[in-house]
Amino acid sequence: MDSINGSFKKGSVQKIKMIELFNLSKNLILNNTRLCSYLTIAFVFLFSFIFLSAGSFSLPLIDRDEPRFAQAAREMLEKKNYLVPFFNGEYRLDKPPLIYWLMIFSYSLLGINEFSARLPSILACSILSVILYRFSSSYSPRFRLFVPLSFICSVQTLIHGRLATADMVMVLFVTLAQWAFLNLLHKKSWSWLFVFWISLALGFLAKGPISWLVPLFTFILFRFVFWRKPSSILSLYFIPGSLFCLGIISLWAIPALIETKGLFWKIGMGEHVIRRGMEAFDNRPFIPFYYFISPFLSLFPASAFFGLFVETLRKKWSMDNAFLLSWFLAPILIFSFYATELPHYIMPGFPAYFLVIGQAISETKPTRFSILFALFLYILFFVFSLLILFLGFAAGPTVDNPLKPVFLSIGLIIFLLSLFSGAMMHYAYKNSSRAISISIMATAYITLNCVFGFLAKDLHSLSLTSRISPLFKNMPFSSQNYAWGYTEPSLVFYSNKIWKWDPLSSQLNPPYFSLRQETETSLSKALLNVFQGKKQPQLAQKTNFSVDNLPPPGKWGEGKIEGLNLGRMSWVKIEYSYQY
Repeated sequence: MDSINGSFKKGSVQKIKMIELFNLSKNLILNNTRLCSYLTIAFVFLFSFIFLSAGSFSLPLIDRDEPRFAQAAREMLEKKNYLVPFFNGEYRLDKPPLIYWLMIFSYSLLGINEFSARLPSILACSILSVILYRFSSSYSPRFRLFVPLSFICSVQTLIHGRLATADMVMVLFVTLAQWAFLNLLHKKSWSWLFVFWISLALGFLAKGPISWLVPLFTFILFRFVFWRKPSSILSLYFIPGSLFCLGIISLWAIPALIETKGLFWKIGMGEHVIRRGMEAFDNRPFIPFYYFISPFLSLFPASAFFGLFVETLRKKWSMDNAFLLSWFLAPILIFSFYATELPHYIMPGFPAYFLVIGQAISETKPTRFSILFALFLYILFFVFSLLILFLGFAAGPTVDNPLKPVFLSIGLIIFLLSLFSGAMMHYAYKNSSRAISISIMATAYITLNCVFGFLAKDLHSLSLTSRISPLFKNMPFSSQNYAWGYTEPSLVFYSNKIWKWDPLSSQLNPPYFSLRQETETSLSKALLNVFQGKKQPQLAQKTNFSVDNLPPPGKWGEGKIEGLNLGRMSWVKIEYSYQY
């Protein structure tokens, strides 16, 4: 008995020492503000990086932009021509080269695959979340974590933060430039001056003149509309700063213009900037006030805080908030007169929105209007998520409708994003039950990562290019490749061969690969056909999707296959033939 008591006392003493050691470590961390700040920054970065990486390994490159960027970087690497990008053996002059350089660096580390192509965007978005955390320390020190977390969890960030395109890199440098601009409006600073002009240069190298137009229109709105008080811009050192910025750009631009004989300017600026502003790209319809509506979807679930956004600007009006409002509206003003309308065009202004709602959570008491507006949007999207889940369950077994898991995943993602955002709001305003809020956020975060992974695998198994790509493995370098109807850039990336987008006019001598689109059905019509097939069983054979496996790749073959065209969100059937 004495030995048992002795062991018990010894264990109790060790337990007490462990608790004391834990409390001592906790106090050391909490009292060390610098260490605490570094740990929080690491948390924000890892939270963002893991969230955006989920599913990015298996998600196929989405037509049409992702394969073009990824393949152009590969061809730049293979040709060892780092000035001028190529795609499918031809000039690709619609974007400057920074994103290709970043992809090439990623390829050299991780090989050429979907994740390495997306890594620059994922890293840019993760770094941007850290910048927003630091930026928000001046406005919402108590709840500054709210700013980067709500930014990362918004719909448009979740989409473009994991895409192999130039957008997130551009948004990163625009945000850095705006942060520096605001600091320079307060006082002169050589460090912020260099950050401003270098960010403008790198922003241009990422996606062209939009990185200059956003700060320019921000200042115009700030100086002449919202603040209207003298604001010195002498601290920008405009002439030497502009020369410095242009000098950085010219290190690439002059050799590139010489090599392409001016085509880079003619196509990059003339076709892809000016012409898209005057003529709608791909015959897209022009929708009046499009950019006053689309942010409510793009910013969701944080768009539910729009009432708080308005209340904060009204009650906490200041020079900084006038600048943030000008920043948020600048891209909307720029692209409202642009013929081509795409929801991600106004992303450079989104960081300003999150910085304002960070203040709202920290300082502004919610009004009846802001609460009702938030409830309205939450209920609206909750009902929308239930509708998508219902469509998934009602569409029949997965054998008949392979899109069922996709609909279930999308519905679940919308529901979990709403839950995560609601828990953040609850954490901010309900001090008594924050443990519950943290538990809900952690559960939603982990579940979302899992759902992103499942969704990516489902889309990979349904993507038509992914399904047919095993036939490309034995394709020789000299193969003649023709596609008609289904002319998606992903064919070029996954085969790494030159394709001609023409119908096959005569019999080809091997080696060759030929495919022709037989039918294409929009997803809405395809799903309607599924439900009609359930009501009329005799039509079920005609309305069901088919995802039969391909025969093993050989030296020759022919057949038909169908799958999802991710670029057009349609269900496509093609016939193919090849001989190597």
